[in-house]
Amino acid sequence: MSEETKAPEQNAAPEQPEQKPAAEPQLSPRRRSALVTYLAILFAVAFLFVAVMMVAETKRLKTMNQELQHDSQKHAASLTSNINALQEENQVLSAENGKLSARIAELEDAAKQAAETAEAEKAALQTQLETAAAEQARLEQELETANQRAQDAIEVSELLHQALAADEDGDLDQVRELLDRIEPLKELLSETEQELYEELKIA
Repeated sequence: MSEETKAPEQNAAPEQPEQKPAAEPQLSPRRRSALVTYLAILFAVAFLFVAVMMVAETKRLKTMNQELQHDSQKHAASLTSNINALQEENQVLSAENGKLSARIAELEDAAKQAAETAEAEKAALQTQLETAAAEQARLEQELETANQRAQDAIEVSELLHQALAADEDGDLDQVRELLDRIEPLKELLSETEQELYEELKIA
């Protein structure tokens, strides 16, 4: 072999022998007993601590439960009082509602009666107005008739005087014409005028 190939083999470190783990030290019976006692004491202390904590937690939970029960009872009493107050208020409101409903019914009846009365009065007033209008029309008709008769009376009286004047003048044809015009209205002549009318007819 060459020197280059031999060099790595010479430079390689020699293999170290495997080291065995050190053996655990053996405890003496006295130390082992002390260790067991120490562990037992630790466990006892831990158990007592846990027991004390459990007792304290139990007392705390019991106190909280009592407080919760007390608060619950107070809350229940308050709710009961509120419910009773609400029930009383509801009864009062129900009574007031009943009164208001009765009052509304009374007002509705009164309004209905007032409407019926107003309607009846309106109908009666309408009838009175119609009667008054008819009476006014009748009076106007009578007045018109009276005015016409008065005019006719004046006219027939004038015709009679014209007939008398024609008779004095000896105009018999004029007298007859005037008497014919007086004939339909002769009832409008006074008694004296009727006598004159009869005398003219005979003449």
